[in-house]
Amino acid sequence: MVIKEKKGIAIALSGGSVRGLAHIGFLEVMEKYHIPIDHIVGTSMGALIGGIYASGKLNEFKEEILKLSDNKALIFLLTHKIRNGKGDTEDLTKILKKFVDKKKIENLNIGFTAVATDLNTGKEVFLEEGNLIKSINASICIPGIFSPVKRGKMLLVDGGVTDPLPQDYAFKIAKKVITVNAMPTKFSYKKDGETFDIISESVSILIGQLIGRRIKRKKNLLFIQLKTHGIDSFDFKNAAKVIDVGRRAAEDHINQIIAFTSE
Repeated sequence: MVIKEKKGIAIALSGGSVRGLAHIGFLEVMEKYHIPIDHIVGTSMGALIGGIYASGKLNEFKEEILKLSDNKALIFLLTHKIRNGKGDTEDLTKILKKFVDKKKIENLNIGFTAVATDLNTGKEVFLEEGNLIKSINASICIPGIFSPVKRGKMLLVDGGVTDPLPQDYAFKIAKKVITVNAMPTKFSYKKDGETFDIISESVSILIGQLIGRRIKRKKNLLFIQLKTHGIDSFDFKNAAKVIDVGRRAAEDHINQIIAFTSE
C-alpha cells in the first residue's frame, strides 16, 4: 500500500476470540451518535467485526450471531470442533456470504484493513484489497484450530500472532485513532484444567502481555479498554452479554469520544 496523506479518524480493533464480539456493541454506539469513522484496522475478531461494519451489514450480522448463540446443538458442535483442533473457516464463510458475498475491500463504505501473519516470514501482513471474506478468514485463522490461508506466496494465520492491537498501523492512515481493546488486562483461571482451556488461557495471557507492551499513550489517541475479564475465549452462548460489554463501554465514554472526534 502507498500511504497517502493522513486524514480523518481510524478505529483499531483488537482480537480476542468471542470477547471481540464486544466490538459490535461499541460500533453500534458509534453509529447511534453519528461518530465519523474513516477507516477501521482490525485483527482477528476485530477484523471480522470491522469488515462487517465497513460493509454496512453490522446489524444483520449481529442478529445472525444472536440467533446462532441460542442454538445449543450448534454451539456444542462448534465448540467440540474447535476444542479438538478441527475448526473450519468454511463454517464462518457460509455465514459471511449471506451479508458480504463477493465484496471487495476497496469497494466498502469506509476504509478497511485486516491484519494477518505470514508464516513464511513471521511478519504481519496488512490486507486492504481483494475479497473481503478471504481477508477476514486469514485474519481470524487461529493456529492449531484452523488451517492457514494461502494468498499468493504467503501462508496466513491469525493477525494476533504478530499484531493483536493494530493501532500503530492505524496511525499511518489517520490523524486520530480510537483504539478498542477487547483482550482482558487481568486473568484468574478457575477451571479444573482441561488441556484446551489451559492452552487457550495461556495464549490469552501471552497476547494480553504483548498488547500491554505495545500500548503507547500518545497525542491524538483515545484508548478504550473493554471489561472482558471473566469471559472465556470461546463462550459463544453468551454472545449477547459480550456485545453489551462493548455497548456499555462506548456509552460510558461517549462524551470523551465526541470531544475527541470534534477537535
